[in-house]
Amino acid sequence: MNNQINRREFLKGSVKGTVGFLAISVLPLGLVACNTEKIDTSAMANLGSVTELKKGPFPKKVPYKVTIQDAWVKQERDGFVYVNINKEDDSLLIMSPICTHLGCTAQTAEESKQENGIAFFCPCHGGEYDEYGINVGGPPPRPLDLHKSFLQDGNVYIPVLSVEERK
Repeated sequence: MNNQINRREFLKGSVKGTVGFLAISVLPLGLVACNTEKIDTSAMANLGSVTELKKGPFPKKVPYKVTIQDAWVKQERDGFVYVNINKEDDSLLIMSPICTHLGCTAQTAEESKQENGIAFFCPCHGGEYDEYGINVGGPPPRPLDLHKSFLQDGNVYIPVLSVEERK
């Protein structure tokens, strides 16, 4: 009895194993692409319809109201975000109003500051941001954070407790 395999059998087995491994690796990606399940927006703020949000003038302040369920505690939260159009890809740029210096709330700048390109102003320590939330003056170390948005049934939703840092 010979336990050795020839080169042809070895290559056949190797190719079959490689193809099988690749098929198993790619299968989850295919299943995700076919997923038509709706996003759970129960803990997200509804900012309104995408068509209304894309109407100017920009930047604009958009208020929201959301109920957040944390274990057995329900919280009502009122807040707002600043919305602009991303000049690179025409998508919505949804900015948190929280100053990146010490967490105060940046407000819409007064008209005299807006004439100098400052759209948002943090009164606590003089932080200044342009219309895209980029820090242009004062102590803020980086631009305003962004909210990731989700589109469902024509409405834009954001997770209010989660932001993405910009560098």
